[in-house]
Amino acid sequence: MYEHPIEDVHRLIDTVEEATREIDRAPTDSIQIQQIPELSAVILELLGWTNTAYMENELSINPSVLSKFVKMRGVVRKPLARKVADRLRSYLKSQDQAFLQPDVMQPPNGETKTKPKSGPIGGDTFVGEQWVAVRTASEIKMKIGAISSLLDSIIVQTKGANEPADQQVLTEIERQQLIAILETALNVLRSPLIEKGLLKKAQMVLKRGAENATEKGVQQGLGKLMDGAGARIVELIAMLFS
Repeated sequence: MYEHPIEDVHRLIDTVEEATREIDRAPTDSIQIQQIPELSAVILELLGWTNTAYMENELSINPSVLSKFVKMRGVVRKPLARKVADRLRSYLKSQDQAFLQPDVMQPPNGETKTKPKSGPIGGDTFVGEQWVAVRTASEIKMKIGAISSLLDSIIVQTKGANEPADQQVLTEIERQQLIAILETALNVLRSPLIEKGLLKKAQMVLKRGAENATEKGVQQGLGKLMDGAGARIVELIAMLFS
């Protein structure tokens, strides 16, 4: 059995509870997946921690249903949504042990590698601040997996958004900038070295997108994913660079 960081487990249990309340408040028997983005966020993080086959086996959720939540697309009946929430809650409550403490591996010279470097991303710039190498087997690696899963989903949804311009979180230019920044961040997260300045830039654009969703009252599900991914990046920065 996988063991997950206990503070993340507690947070995800709270998120599932919030989703359950949303399900119970739904006025009809059919629920749009985007109306309960909390469940999608939990599933995406769990998939990032482990792998799809493992989660399907542990949760006993039909792959086609799981896919709907991963893609945040489609409709489910209220009893099925509740069953998914119950299975997520049961799985998370079984994860009652904290994972290993963060373990950062310093570069060979014994100091955090610094690369003052700036470059354009999506028409904007970021400043490289610090680079660190991270051991594969660590709580940090699990956090990176969860963030990567969330970013993958956000990129896919942003690329595939086909709502009218006035019903989208971002303008076309902002969408292209967001995609460029997040794809670059994903490449960095999947490499042996992680850079602080780029993570901060990704967190900033995600925060901006989440705020836009709230202010405009559109694409609420995508906005919540952005908010969650940004918060997880803040946690990762604190773990790596504090």
